[in-house]
Amino acid sequence: MQNPGGGAPNETRNVILAIVLAVGIWGGFEFFYNGPARERLQAEQRAQAEQLQQQAATQSGASEASGEGAAPNAIVARDEALTTSAATRIAIDTQEVDGSISLQGARIDDLNLRQYRQTIDPASPEVTVLAPINTQFGHDAFFGWEVQSGETTSTLSDSRSQWTAPQGSRLTPSTPVIINFDAGDGRSIERTISIDEHFMFTITDVVRNTSGAPLQVRPFGTVRRDGLPEHYKNLPIVHQGLIGAFGPNNNLHQTRFSDADKHARDRVRGRVGEDERIQEAQGAGGWFGITEHYWLAAIIPDQNERVSTYFDSRTEDGRNDYRAAYRGQWRELPAGGEVTYTQRFFAGAKRYELLRSYQRGDDTARGQAIPRFDDAIDWGNFWFLTRPFFAMLHWFGQLFAGWGIVFNFGLAILASTVVIKALMFPLVYSSFKSMAKMRGLQPKMKEVQERYAADKQRQQQEILKLYQTEKINPVAGCLPILMQIPVFFALYKTLTVTIEMRHEPFVGWVHDLSAQDPTSIFNLFGLIPWAPPAILMIGLWPIFYGLSMLALQSLSPPPTDPVQAQIFRFLPIVFTVMFAAFPAGLVIYWTWSNSLSILQQYVIMRRQGVETQLDTFLAKRFGPKAAS
Repeated sequence: MQNPGGGAPNETRNVILAIVLAVGIWGGFEFFYNGPARERLQAEQRAQAEQLQQQAATQSGASEASGEGAAPNAIVARDEALTTSAATRIAIDTQEVDGSISLQGARIDDLNLRQYRQTIDPASPEVTVLAPINTQFGHDAFFGWEVQSGETTSTLSDSRSQWTAPQGSRLTPSTPVIINFDAGDGRSIERTISIDEHFMFTITDVVRNTSGAPLQVRPFGTVRRDGLPEHYKNLPIVHQGLIGAFGPNNNLHQTRFSDADKHARDRVRGRVGEDERIQEAQGAGGWFGITEHYWLAAIIPDQNERVSTYFDSRTEDGRNDYRAAYRGQWRELPAGGEVTYTQRFFAGAKRYELLRSYQRGDDTARGQAIPRFDDAIDWGNFWFLTRPFFAMLHWFGQLFAGWGIVFNFGLAILASTVVIKALMFPLVYSSFKSMAKMRGLQPKMKEVQERYAADKQRQQQEILKLYQTEKINPVAGCLPILMQIPVFFALYKTLTVTIEMRHEPFVGWVHDLSAQDPTSIFNLFGLIPWAPPAILMIGLWPIFYGLSMLALQSLSPPPTDPVQAQIFRFLPIVFTVMFAAFPAGLVIYWTWSNSLSILQQYVIMRRQGVETQLDTFLAKRFGPKAAS
């Protein structure tokens, strides 16, 4: 005979066993297959890199010069490349960046960020944004000119042109540098490069023609990357790859590295044309480049210049060469005349306030407003949720920072949770009241289930009558959960994509709110000197979350179906394991949110005269007075 409410004992056991087996299979597959596979792949990549570094070839493809060419034929160590070319480089030195510019091609190809480290260890290396293209993880930008004489089009200056600079030139915010290139036949270029206090370069070219014949010239620029970034992680929630706002209306264009890889493979297989681009559009101004998780390298042409912008990727020597590039308008360069053109290049951290200042054009002395520049941060399709949530977090973070609190963004998460709970409270109050009434109705529902255990249809009819008599909407209790879903997504997205959360500490053992809790129950939270595999990294905050979920369940009416009741008891464990891989800031938010919900729901239930499991526990442990 079946249990009251449906579900035979064997059925209940089978459902629970199925859940346990599913989790076990997933965990075993992760531990025994995915983990070793990732380690083998990393070992192969290291071995390949070492083999390539031993090759001495440093030549680039012949067509590289115009920005159309293939990736270099060999990879050498970055430091070696910088050392051997030190005599042909101009140092870059500001409070935010250090690096150098190569006089071969006037490439901006060596840039480190002084204020950002690769790990939370302050002694770890600086974050490298740009590196010489003939090194591993090469990433650079260069700017050139094409010339047209009659029906002949050729390159006036390109990525291989040898520029000259005065001895001891050094680029700082207060000292621009001037470099020169002599193309012969009376054609020359004088380039002035300046940098602001942050990450924006301004490049002004004066193209001169002292020959006896007029010419047509047009500018071009390219941001390129040789292979994937050094610390690349394929995170579906974060866009990494080619990005830009260009075309007729400066619409946002995005191509992930994975999609660019497919384009390169399709070109090799003949599925796309040799000159077919991933994306291409024409329009005035805009910007375009290559983005990583937190860093951006982007060219900003003159906003009045009509440009043809495109994304492309090609395969050479087993590596993909990613490019975001443009060509400007043809312009008349008369004999004995000159042409002046100014463009900008951003290479650095995607800080929201900084991107917004460039987007507004606050510093008009340095350039025009850049449309949609803060879209370099991946706000996602639900930007109307992520942007306001970030704005609130950022405001609280700045407020607490002004008070001298180190863990300001952790407190900002807690404060934002209180604000969200306060805004939602009028909407969820009726839901909490409905849940309280549902819990008080449990004895009557159990009586109906026992009375009509053999007639399921009659049982459901009587339960519905009971709902109508007591004026209870059983679906209303789901409203608080449904309303939390967009909040969950907005916070998860914000914590993941914004650099403001990167390496931000919190009280205790959490040193990076954007990373998972670093502790694990399987090494007794660090007491045992053993580093568990990723699947076993279940820290204290995920456990706190599981306990808060269990406590919240104790205030909610249990499912009438025994099978569902068993599943609900198992959910805190499942969600504890799931949340262990989420950013610590997200787990802290959800734990704090559950705690506030427990307080809210308990007060409402007590006002409705409903006794909770907490009251029962207190009465048994300390007597009826303690429960009241």
